[in-house]
Amino acid sequence: MTGFMTPFLVLLASIVAGDPAAPRLQVSVERSPGHLVIDAVAFDRSGAPVADLRREDLEVWIGGYRVPIDTFAFVTAADADHGGRSIALILDDVTPALDMVPRIRDAARRFVERMSPGDEISIVTLSGTSLESTDERARLLQRIGAYNVKLTGVQRIDDLGAQALTTIASVARQIESASGRRKTIVAIGTGWLFDTPIPPPTVGRDVRAEWTDAMRAMASANATLYVVDPMGLGSSRALGGSSGFAHETGGYAFLNTNDVSGAADRIFREAGSYYLLGVANPPVGRKADLRELEVRVLRRGVTVRARKAVPGAR
Repeated sequence: MTGFMTPFLVLLASIVAGDPAAPRLQVSVERSPGHLVIDAVAFDRSGAPVADLRREDLEVWIGGYRVPIDTFAFVTAADADHGGRSIALILDDVTPALDMVPRIRDAARRFVERMSPGDEISIVTLSGTSLESTDERARLLQRIGAYNVKLTGVQRIDDLGAQALTTIASVARQIESASGRRKTIVAIGTGWLFDTPIPPPTVGRDVRAEWTDAMRAMASANATLYVVDPMGLGSSRALGGSSGFAHETGGYAFLNTNDVSGAADRIFREAGSYYLLGVANPPVGRKADLRELEVRVLRRGVTVRARKAVPGAR
């Protein structure tokens, strides 16, 4: 386990340790008490997507126990059984400097420009304003054009982290009902805030409860978080990539990079080309808030990324 999940599993006492070429399976992406469906993306050493994995190439482990894969499907954006991509943009209007506003607007526009028929995007700001999910580019671009930074004064790091986590949890719950869609949350703004929302224990109050709630909401919605920091190379204090909060949800943090357009391309690609793994919800860890999830790939040269936790079986 990497990033935040390992230390938090220790700290939180409530946490317990087919062929793609065949006809596509219409697999519900909604979670039920007895069944879990897990989104996973696969890519090779060069970062190119891998679309030919078989059921026997993957293993699912929950709470340290291997769980058989009952249903298996590879989904693309053009799959008739699934209604496109549902993307929620969270724009940081609290922590960036005023000179970052054009970059954040430009990064958000990249996602609207890449929309395909069937895709829907919603826009939320960290301060609480929102635009409901829509496929109307003009409305989305108008809202992005109106984005600006709020003058909130100096705020404590722990309060900012709690605000980011609460916003992510709220957005996940809002998009949970988007049946038949790949659900993706993209946080655009200060990378260290979105990808490392929990400050060191010596700084402020403990916000692990907000972290756990956000992880539960993301897992229940089967949603993935990506973080895009448009500030440019060498500007972020966070590591990103294969560590941090985004990685724990099955996503990725694009930090310390000038290639915002490439980040948008990759997020859209992963949101439109993924595997659905259906498993029985095991009784292990029934009283836990979260249970550790690991999706393992057995094929050499292939990496699979999926969320790192599922809710308890209560």
